[in-house]
Amino acid sequence: MQGRSFPVHRISQGLMTELCTTLELEGKKNGTINRFISAVSTVLKYCKKNGIFTFDLPTPFERRKERDKTIRKYYTKDQVKEMLRISKDVMYRDDLHDLVQAAALTGMRLDELLKLPAWRVDFNLGVINVEHTKSDEARCIPIHPQLLPTLIKRCQDKPKKGYPGVKVFGTDWNNQDQVRWQFKQLLHRHMNFPEDGSYVFHCLRHSFATWHLAQGTPPIDLMSMLGHAHLETTLVYAKATEEGKQKSMARMAF
Repeated sequence: MQGRSFPVHRISQGLMTELCTTLELEGKKNGTINRFISAVSTVLKYCKKNGIFTFDLPTPFERRKERDKTIRKYYTKDQVKEMLRISKDVMYRDDLHDLVQAAALTGMRLDELLKLPAWRVDFNLGVINVEHTKSDEARCIPIHPQLLPTLIKRCQDKPKKGYPGVKVFGTDWNNQDQVRWQFKQLLHRHMNFPEDGSYVFHCLRHSFATWHLAQGTPPIDLMSMLGHAHLETTLVYAKATEEGKQKSMARMAF
């Protein structure tokens, strides 16, 4: 935005405020504006650390307040069951049905599901081995009994290791945008969810986490299934519902 010849030592808090105002006038949300700020501050900190320059940094830059992320949107089990019914019986999209079911019963992200090779589903051990993850850390997810028939159907007659191009779900879709478009049709046209962007495909992952914590799954186990690096990230989902607390109180003997 300033050009290649702009002196690095002239980057100031005032300049960053001006940048943020420009982005805001362009209609950018606070989360997007903060990513611009991070892009600048990360480079400056790296250069300072490696001795590329010696002057004092103007960081940390003031960041915009984002909406509260402690409450994650999630679907109830009945809502997901209705999604599955509509996908199959109304939209005639078995591919969408299978993908929604897998997301809700594994907590896997959309890109992880689309990249999942058939040979990474281990029916002997009853687990899904996820390699292509956001953190680049592989993880193991137990197969839910209700998901088992879907996985068997999709993995049968498919080559095993040595044919990494054969995907469990990815062969049905060209890209993630196609999935999101069909999921939006499901939510807004058939289920009357608000069209404000608050409910998306990724909320199926939030649902998986919320259901588990509500039923009393140990957070450390859920952390492993979700692939979180920090337990605090997993515990955020505990704030989405009071159901888990109610069950815990009811179980306490007195």
